[in-house]
Amino acid sequence: MSDRLTARLGRALKIARNRFTQSEVSRPRDNQPGLSGIWIDVGAYVGDSTFKFAKENPALHVYAFEPNLKLAVQCWGLLPNFTVFPVAVAETDGFSDLYINANVGASSLLDFNPEGLRRWIGGQVLKVESKVRVPTTRLDTFMKAAGISRIEYLKIDAQGADLSVIKSAGERIRNIKKIMLEVATTPVSLYEGAASRTDVVNYLQSFGFALTDVEAQTHGQEENLTFLSENAI
Repeated sequence: MSDRLTARLGRALKIARNRFTQSEVSRPRDNQPGLSGIWIDVGAYVGDSTFKFAKENPALHVYAFEPNLKLAVQCWGLLPNFTVFPVAVAETDGFSDLYINANVGASSLLDFNPEGLRRWIGGQVLKVESKVRVPTTRLDTFMKAAGISRIEYLKIDAQGADLSVIKSAGERIRNIKKIMLEVATTPVSLYEGAASRTDVVNYLQSFGFALTDVEAQTHGQEENLTFLSENAI
């Protein structure tokens, strides 16, 4: 990571921590329960899933992680309670290769599985155009640095690496209330090393999460799974 980027990330985290202490962001709003506290958006793209909620709910603070710098900069400084980091969330703190796809929404820390790509409906438009080195952080590392004691909602769209994001929380997964992530349902995974649906469900259930909603997408090749913790601290 360059010295300029390191300094920029440090300043953003310091500002966010100083402006939005845990006591400030956790106060519920009577008319919008659940839309306060801390949300984490991993694979934020340009804020498609969470920006509008931050805009409408000042008691909510969203920390958005988007390692593709060209996408991340589009959301910088737009809202005081929507903080964007051009960083990937992974199981190790450091650096990793990011495979930039022609379809930017398919960019991932994981390379394609050739057989999975061949079988994928719509795979003809998926092509890796470049590979860039990006900084990575574990989720528990970030929670400690930001002084976050509890996450109300963790949304993950990490293109095959979703379980790695969850595992990066370590024991702090017990401080997460709700998780929504994406899994592939095809016999052969699109991405090399991607976890199966069964692996994801079993891991989360082992920590007391219950699967509460399933949404099919991408011609039935993927599902969005929503989990609620039965004992979040």
